[in-house]
Amino acid sequence: MRKACLLPLLMFATSPVLADGGPEQAAVAAASIPAPAQLRQQLRKHDAEVARLQQQVVEQESHSRQAADRLDEQDRQIAALQRQLEAISGRPQGGTSGR
Repeated sequence: MRKACLLPLLMFATSPVLADGGPEQAAVAAASIPAPAQLRQQLRKHDAEVARLQQQVVEQESHSRQAADRLDEQDRQIAALQRQLEAISGRPQGGTSGR
């Protein structure tokens, strides 16, 4: 009969509401939360990384545009040379730019 009386007491004592871990757990939880100054430093670091990556994107886009412009110019030169060759040989040369 005594076991039946202890069971509710045991369940009550081990419930999560009462078993909060005490001051030790609170200290660990507080230590895992960064201080505002630390958060600002991390934010500045991330902002700098974003700015650096944005600059890299701008540079890559510029290089891509320059490469596309060079290819367009080469296509124009090839077309001009094909016209000259057609004029010299008197017959059309096959092929257009594959771009």
